[in-house]
Amino acid sequence: MTTTVPRTRRTSSPDGPLGGLLGSGDAWTDLLVLAGIAAAATTAAGTVVWAAGCSLSLLADHGFGPGLGATLRALAHGTGPAGIWGGVPAWAVVVLAVAYAAAVVLAIAVGVAWWRRRHPPREGYGSRSQYAHLLPGRAALQHVARLRPSLRGRTRLAPSDLGVPLGRFGSARRGPLLRATWEDVVLAICAPRSGKTTCLAVPAILEAPGAVVVTSNKADVWDLTAALRGRDTRERVWTFDPQHVTRTRQDFAWDALDGIDTLADARRLAGHFLHEIRRAETSDFWDRDAEDLLTALILAAALSGAGLAKVATWLTSISAVEPRTILARNGFTQLADVMTGRSHGAHETREGVYATARAAAACLSDPAIMAWVTPRPGLDLFDPAHFVRSHQTLYLLSQDGAGSAAPLIAAFADRLLLDAVRAAEHTRTGRLDPPLVAVLDEAANICRITELPRLYSHLGSRGIVPITILQSRAQGRRVWGQGGMDELFSAATIKLIGAGIDDPTFADDISRLIGETDTRVRTRTHGRGGGTSVTTRRERALPADQVRALPKFTALLLATGIRPTPIRLVPWMDGPRADDIHATASGLDAAS
Repeated sequence: MTTTVPRTRRTSSPDGPLGGLLGSGDAWTDLLVLAGIAAAATTAAGTVVWAAGCSLSLLADHGFGPGLGATLRALAHGTGPAGIWGGVPAWAVVVLAVAYAAAVVLAIAVGVAWWRRRHPPREGYGSRSQYAHLLPGRAALQHVARLRPSLRGRTRLAPSDLGVPLGRFGSARRGPLLRATWEDVVLAICAPRSGKTTCLAVPAILEAPGAVVVTSNKADVWDLTAALRGRDTRERVWTFDPQHVTRTRQDFAWDALDGIDTLADARRLAGHFLHEIRRAETSDFWDRDAEDLLTALILAAALSGAGLAKVATWLTSISAVEPRTILARNGFTQLADVMTGRSHGAHETREGVYATARAAAACLSDPAIMAWVTPRPGLDLFDPAHFVRSHQTLYLLSQDGAGSAAPLIAAFADRLLLDAVRAAEHTRTGRLDPPLVAVLDEAANICRITELPRLYSHLGSRGIVPITILQSRAQGRRVWGQGGMDELFSAATIKLIGAGIDDPTFADDISRLIGETDTRVRTRTHGRGGGTSVTTRRERALPADQVRALPKFTALLLATGIRPTPIRLVPWMDGPRADDIHATASGLDAAS
């Protein structure tokens, strides 16, 4: 059952009063704008008439006449030109006023043409019309009606119903706010302290209309958003924090082995542990065999109901018979035979495989971490299938480094994405409504989901909006390999390139994606026959050095099928929830 989330500001749909006419989406705002336009037009017309009347009055030796304010008041009371300027004919005032107005319009047109000639638009950037579906207006509302059937027929929509906030179009502080649609998948590459948490993570979490999954290795995003999400949604906020990043008391557990009954399921979970050490220069042979070993032990633990802690126990004994017996008893005889053969293999090979598996699953030996994935009385049990259909929020936090809970963070997030896909497949439209938003901050450090590049190719079509935040392209390549990172970059329909890109090859790639533009070059020659000549040459619209030097709180937006454009990121401190966040943060400080 969908719950109604309190909203602080609502806008009208295209069917509402003046909907889509001015693009604001709010009927009262549109009426105020129209009233302002009418007042400005009336004042401008009165000013032109006053200028014409004063000019004719001076020519007739009647003096300059009354001031602008007095003239406008007299005109408003029905006094004609003759009464205002002492006998000046009305027709003469009208003719001269029309001439003045035409001269002003002509001057403006000439000025605009001159400015455009001196400052032509750069060809490499996308235009505002090309980004219409990401901006407030009719195109965005049509996307919402198609992607979220539950909102059809609504007379008013909240801005957050339109999509995930990205930033303001162009570089102006007051430009219109761009929002990713509910079928976009987002990849943000921003250096540390470039605004990725304050400008991307926090607004996306607070404006999400459905369930939210957040990963982080710091407490800041939790401090700023957890209490507000609970207050806004009036639903539960879960904090999975095995390493006490937020110092939150444990009140629930997640059974990581729940639902694992096939070899494929066990291998997927084992892959998250092996992915943790694949950055190191280990042999492919050890990795492959260690993954097979972990797969067998995880499957045996799931089939027996022993729990993940049992896997760590079995890893300490190469000759353990229990997992082989469990596998054989449940029909996995071939896997049991492989384990038997490995236990009788060469000593060096056997030790190398088990050592690699122990290093990958080091966190399973930590009782403090295992307590969070071991159900027991007194703790609530997290239900992924229920979560993905709710408005609840889940924070997944871990420290970096060896022995951290990062493999479990990746496994938890991966399980939720898969359950969300399954839930979407059972809906009439094949999409989640409301959508699930997954903010994968520090994804390359604590949420190395092995299949993430492949997931990106279809999550958007299921109403699942992932926002993967990386510090650099090189960081992504260390985790997913060059091919995997290229696949992730290509599959992302919305890419944000923020400040601090120090990779020269990547900066040059972005520069080439933006393209080239025509630049006029003036050449002056001196001496006899000298003069000035103007030539045109092609050059990068945004050279690589300027990509590297992007200011803080700015980014380049690359949307599928549209030329890139610069945008201005909006920190939460400048957003509509700034006061609420400040009050929440103050309350947390006082409590601590």
